[in-house]
Amino acid sequence: MKHSSRLTYAYKDSIDSPEGLADSIAECLGCPVTIEDANHRIVSYSKHETNVDKARTATIMRRKVPEHVINGLWKHGIMSKLFEGDQPQVVEKIEDIGLGNRLAISVRKNNEILGFIWAQTNGLAVNSDHLAEMKEASQLVSHHLLRQQAKKKKTEENRKEFFWQLLTGALQNQSEIKRLGKKFHMNLQGQLCVAVFEFTEEMSQAVERHAYYLTETLHQSRIVSRIFDDQQLILLVRTDNQEDANEMNQAFIREFTQKMKERLHFEDLKGAFGLIYDSPLMISDSYKQALKVLELKEQFPDGLQNADNYQDLGVYQFINELAALQKRENYKNDALLHIKAYDDRNNSMLLETLKVFLDKNSNVHQAAAHMHIHTNTLNYRLKRIKEIGNIDFKDTNQKTMLYLDLMIYESEQEGL
Repeated sequence: MKHSSRLTYAYKDSIDSPEGLADSIAECLGCPVTIEDANHRIVSYSKHETNVDKARTATIMRRKVPEHVINGLWKHGIMSKLFEGDQPQVVEKIEDIGLGNRLAISVRKNNEILGFIWAQTNGLAVNSDHLAEMKEASQLVSHHLLRQQAKKKKTEENRKEFFWQLLTGALQNQSEIKRLGKKFHMNLQGQLCVAVFEFTEEMSQAVERHAYYLTETLHQSRIVSRIFDDQQLILLVRTDNQEDANEMNQAFIREFTQKMKERLHFEDLKGAFGLIYDSPLMISDSYKQALKVLELKEQFPDGLQNADNYQDLGVYQFINELAALQKRENYKNDALLHIKAYDDRNNSMLLETLKVFLDKNSNVHQAAAHMHIHTNTLNYRLKRIKEIGNIDFKDTNQKTMLYLDLMIYESEQEGL
């Protein structure tokens, strides 16, 4: 082909200059070109263009594709096609994200996505020559990105080892942590916490790649480091403002799980994060707390359905410790024993009614609505509960103990 030798020659002359390669591809195609890595960060872009669209301008200014543009490309099915195949894709104008006409292709090594090439084709009549040029450009860019990967691989392994030291608390020297953080370009200033996502199936390479991709492209939180461990994705998250940190982390967890469901059809993906600290010495505590949230969400799916944060656990934080203490002391709540015995003899639901009533903060109307019974029926059951268990619902101490003991009883029943 007439342009093939030009591109190949340009590549040889710009082995250490991805900018020169972008310019050469743009010259052959006759339109502006952007080369991105797999997470939509700019590798290079062609210079001296005019009439560029808003999406390209914003991408160049930020050195990364804006999140709303990435979301729009997914919603219009463009990213799915680029992930699934290695052929150039003609992309029509998408007004709502400021994107003009494009010719796009994924850059690959076998089935692994290394990056993307985007050519702004406004006014260009795309033909078979352009498609062939994009295919050749993809092969040339892959060589550059593979070299970049090789340089980063050893650094990444050392960074993972450092992250594990932080997660396990094996490194407690503040000055050494600061030195290694600087060495591996990990910003450990500000508010830090650990977030953990737990997958219910084996983590294939495709799932890992997409999970990594999402952590790089969602902008609510700043990911300092990440690691995959069996069926978990562990993230170190940093924010500058403690007041906004919890809200930002919750938004990140919910959007991450939602997008994994939308794009990879994961229906049972759980996420959680530990407390937020201003010292990297506390990262191991935050990690343990995130794991505990996941453990308790599994143990109490109804009570902790919407819990993302260690702070959200409330009394559930201590429920297993209380259960172990009660077991050691052979403690039993007499009121609950009497009510349970009554239920067994009469096939009634007084114990369940008591739990719902306490769950609803002693609100008769909410409890009755939850159980789909009339308030008069609920009031009758509550009267029987008072009599059988000798319970005073005006005694806050007694109600609190009943509630905790009911939670422990439920967890023991589920464990049988």
